[in-house]
Amino acid sequence: MNENVWFQQLDFIRMRTLAFLDATTEEQADEMPDGFRNSIRWNLGHILLSHENLLYSFLGEQDKKGIPKEFDTLFGFHTSPDTWKESSLTPPSLSELRHLLKDQPKRLKGVFSGRLDEQGEKPFNLGSVTLTTLADVFAFANWHEGLHQGNITTIKRVQGVENLFEKAEAKVN
Repeated sequence: MNENVWFQQLDFIRMRTLAFLDATTEEQADEMPDGFRNSIRWNLGHILLSHENLLYSFLGEQDKKGIPKEFDTLFGFHTSPDTWKESSLTPPSLSELRHLLKDQPKRLKGVFSGRLDEQGEKPFNLGSVTLTTLADVFAFANWHEGLHQGNITTIKRVQGVENLFEKAEAKVN
């Protein structure tokens, strides 16, 4: 698949993530309904962090990530808003997350353009599937973002918000 298709998918998926964010208030962002381990804010930060970690780490370039280092503590694997109190870190506002999420695709395209066929330092194993190129990892990162969009949708429905995109699009217009 050609690079433009990967980048178009990233742009489309991110546009939808931003629509979720735009349909969320600061108060809604931090609600963790019964049965949920994370909030909408956490899911948004995790989406941002995951693209950085997956892509840069795959090529052994972790030190080049373009987001604050404390995001690993706030939004990494096995973290939750419950752990934020222990870390004494303040999570970013929705406005800050929006800025970072909006700018990330352009930055990633600039860094990784022409490199999607590169092999990683070591293959990324997902059980019976092995990702060997940056394009493979890009596809996984895009799927992973969609997975967290589903989590956000579920939280919003528990909060009583149906027609999520209708509300987001009305806010944009």
